[in-house]
Amino acid sequence: MRVIDITKTQFRISDFLGWARDGTLLLNPYFQRRPVWKPEAKSYFLDTVLRGLPAPIIYIRERVDLSTRRTLREVVDGQQRLRTILAFVEPSALADYSDTDDFLVREIHNPEFADTRFKNLPDEAQLQILGYEFSTHVLPTTVEDREVLQMFARLNSTGVRLNGQELRNAEWFGEFKTTMYDLGLEQLDRWRDWHVVSDEQISRMHEVEITSDLMMSMIRGITGKTQTRLDKLYEQYDPRFPGRTELSRRFRVVMDTLEEVLGDGITETIYTSEVHFYTAFLFLYDLLFGLKSSTTRRPARRLPRAARTALLAASEAFQTENVPASVLDAVRRASADTGRRTTRFKFLRAMVK
Repeated sequence: MRVIDITKTQFRISDFLGWARDGTLLLNPYFQRRPVWKPEAKSYFLDTVLRGLPAPIIYIRERVDLSTRRTLREVVDGQQRLRTILAFVEPSALADYSDTDDFLVREIHNPEFADTRFKNLPDEAQLQILGYEFSTHVLPTTVEDREVLQMFARLNSTGVRLNGQELRNAEWFGEFKTTMYDLGLEQLDRWRDWHVVSDEQISRMHEVEITSDLMMSMIRGITGKTQTRLDKLYEQYDPRFPGRTELSRRFRVVMDTLEEVLGDGITETIYTSEVHFYTAFLFLYDLLFGLKSSTTRRPARRLPRAARTALLAASEAFQTENVPASVLDAVRRASADTGRRTTRFKFLRAMVK
């Protein structure tokens, strides 16, 4: 078995820019995919660079052009990241630059530098971009095309199939996706402390899926959760998410209220279950703001004193199975469909006049 001697190093964006200028950086070798990033994805990645956050490793192969005696660098993996940055910093450095390469960072990703060309950025921001370092693995000139193809295939495959939320995270980069990610992350301690999701589920973005599911019902009323519905929700609100600021505020208010009402005792209730957590959240949202209500900013209603009593009584009733058969069935079978969610919600809501 042949072992490839890979050099692991760091290169700044300014290094890649210099190679692109002199024609020694090959972004489009035949085994690379064509550039397909949407403007939203480019904006999201540029914000990553501006914030100094880590990015995936760049893989390049060095080879010598005997006719010019120059070292060429073929991008094995990382073409879209490099193309995005080079197109933003210096479009003329890309020999095949086109209008589809043009983009600006969006306000949802970085309000400070939104809609600003590189040349108009403050000096410190320009230096941050040019000085940003990519971890880079350099393949030696002895690596053959066949080996590069094998490596490229491995880099773009995984033994773990992506779930629905991971696929949405990879496809969408607009206002809705960014808002759901931010809201889910803000509540990370609560997701853990309340035992609603496990660390393994968090590692696969399940808390973001729950946040998205709750937001869907805040907007549309009680709605069954399917991956297709969530996909369409992300697509619909990717360019613009009307009511984003107010709905985000309301989401936080409901989470705060849930903690105020149940406190640490929530872990002794049924609401550590995602099924029942959904019901409790929408129950409180309806009392505070009203399902499907206008997203015009307004204060939350006063929470009835009976709300806490209802939540605790419902928890005990479910734990002892002292509930109508239809309500119990709404937990045991197809618990995420619209009808059964509505049944559970009405059962809890009826406890508060």
